Amino acid sequence: MSKRTRNLVIIVAALVLLVVVAVLAGRGQRSTATVSVTSVKRTTFSTNLPETGTVQRPRVATIPALIAGNLEQIYVKAGDNVSAGQLLATVVNPTLQATAAGSQADYNSAAANISTAQVNEQNAKVSYEAAVQTAKTNLDEAQRIYKADVNLYNNKAIPRNQVDVDKAKLDQAQVQYDQALRQMQLGAVTGYGQNSVQYAQAAAQKAAIVNQSNQQQLGFTRITAPVDGTIQTVASQPADPLTSLRPGDPVVAGQALFTIAAGGGFIVKAAVDEQDIINVKTGQRVKITGEDFPGRTLTGYVASIAPVATKSTDPSSTAKQVVTTIRLDGSPSFLRDGMSVDVDILTTDVRNAVVVPSAALNTDGKGSYVYVVRKGKLAKTYVRTGPKNDTQTVVKSGVLPGDSIVSAKDPVLHDGQNVTTMPAGKATPAS
Repeated sequence: MSKRTRNLVIIVAALVLLVVVAVLAGRGQRSTATVSVTSVKRTTFSTNLPETGTVQRPRVATIPALIAGNLEQIYVKAGDNVSAGQLLATVVNPTLQATAAGSQADYNSAAANISTAQVNEQNAKVSYEAAVQTAKTNLDEAQRIYKADVNLYNNKAIPRNQVDVDKAKLDQAQVQYDQALRQMQLGAVTGYGQNSVQYAQAAAQKAAIVNQSNQQQLGFTRITAPVDGTIQTVASQPADPLTSLRPGDPVVAGQALFTIAAGGGFIVKAAVDEQDIINVKTGQRVKITGEDFPGRTLTGYVASIAPVATKSTDPSSTAKQVVTTIRLDGSPSFLRDGMSVDVDILTTDVRNAVVVPSAALNTDGKGSYVYVVRKGKLAKTYVRTGPKNDTQTVVKSGVLPGDSIVSAKDPVLHDGQNVTTMPAGKATPAS
């Protein structure tokens, strides 16, 4: 090879080397990306289930008239707070009052007859005992005479017919004694006659039952509150729904006179979709807001969950709902029965959880991973995830608090890539 040719080869090789170096340098320049990063932290992770609900009293009861009659007096109005047993109204029924008074008199008379029967029974008992004692005395005397005459007859002192007469008297005295004793025993069983204590007691018991029933009916003329609570409504006149019942108006048994809301604070009934009820448990905390009390947030907890799902109240929907009862921590004065409210049930509440933005998670055939930035390079790091909400995901393993991770997916990024970092939301895409 000539010297000129060799020099040409050297020049060409140098040029190729320069091109290769330039290409490699260009590639290195392009592989450095600017990414947004966020720092992994421990925080409280929560998820909320939004629903709508209705404010209610925990128990609303109807108080009816238990007997027919006319209203005598009404002592309360809608909105009044009442105590259990408090008199709400009275009903007058003259026939019932007369019947109760008569049965009371009958019972008093029957009760008095017991005392009379006890005295009569004691007197009869004494008479029966006296008759037995007399018969026993006569029997003893007849036995003494008969034995004495037998001895005399054996000694041939008296004739045989005298002994026979004495024996007949003895037999008669024995019969009389047996009859008197039997009558006394039967008298003890039967009460010594028709007007016995047992008979009087039975009659008094029967009178007491009748009187108790009549007095109970009379007691129904007093209408009282069954529980502590608030009177919600007072019945209106049948022909005029805008006018409440007034004294003198007729009522019939079973007619609703009042409704009462039991005390114990308000509750909220929320219809949870059947697909979401799996996440709802008793004891979970709840926040309640509403257009009727803007700027106020009430708190409560899930008190109970209905055991059955019912068809949605929306006629166009085929879904089912589960009625969930939320008890409020307090009952502000501005709440009213029937108000519509929005509720947020805290279905997940994890304290000191390691969370990452859900947008930072990538997936491949091996699972979920994030890019951790270490010394200006990306480290593809697989993680084990837990619960998630709309923006965050709990990470159970793989990253630690303080790690910097790429905050959003970018398909151009790859493991080991050089990067420069910016706070989340200010980066430019990798090229």
